[in-house]
Amino acid sequence: KFFFDFLKSGNVTISHPSEIKSYHFQLYRDHLMERGLASATINRRLVCIRSFIKWAVAAKLMDHNPLDTIKLPKVQTESPTVAFDDEEVNQMINAPDTKTHKGCTHRLIMVMLFNLGLRRSELVNIKLFQLYQDRGHKVLRIHGKGDKVRLVPLNQNVQNEIHAYLDHLKTKGVEMGAEDYLLQTDTGKKNDRPMDGSTIYRVIERYALGLGINKAVSPHSCRATVISHLLDTQLTHIRDVASFAGHANITTTERYDKRRKNLDKLAA
Repeated sequence: KFFFDFLKSGNVTISHPSEIKSYHFQLYRDHLMERGLASATINRRLVCIRSFIKWAVAAKLMDHNPLDTIKLPKVQTESPTVAFDDEEVNQMINAPDTKTHKGCTHRLIMVMLFNLGLRRSELVNIKLFQLYQDRGHKVLRIHGKGDKVRLVPLNQNVQNEIHAYLDHLKTKGVEMGAEDYLLQTDTGKKNDRPMDGSTIYRVIERYALGLGINKAVSPHSCRATVISHLLDTQLTHIRDVASFAGHANITTTERYDKRRKNLDKLAA
């Protein structure tokens, strides 16, 4: 639609796919780049047109693909997610005032993020029945991205923090059941819906700013910190890291690992 609207603005009306020429695509490509759109947006729109043309050729609406010789522009990729260093992780976890309900909740949020590498949507939707024993180990059952289910092991530190949080809720008169959400925003009554994911974002941003951590961080930075730490220890196989993090695209992760090994060889 954007493509055809652009052509119309230049008094070019396309009534059949065979009327699309290579220079139409080139003009549109240059127009998107001049507008300063994000690289992901530009590529998505151009790939959409190329897919449409391929379909038209396969459907015999066109006798050849005019875009075969035209390459997508080389655009700058977005910067990678910034991770926290070890000292910053400790500062973040210890920053909340645990004498308050809000502080206790914020501390648990960060303990879970920095230890388990959860996505914020996964964190806010945790219910107590998802915490249980599996073959003698305490685990958390996560229903993650792409409807994938994974079991995340809980170390003793995380278990202690969860128990301390539940004990804190008891002192406030909140008795938790299996179907209740782990993160409770109010001490007067139990949540009937999960915490808003944007709250997790604001928590991380607020404490980082308060501690003088001058870099663009987010809940995904906590996840990146966990994954980076596991990769850097070199004790965990890349596929195990991908499984732990619920990363669907293992092939991409393996490519990253291969590049890192090549860099290590060069450094040596």
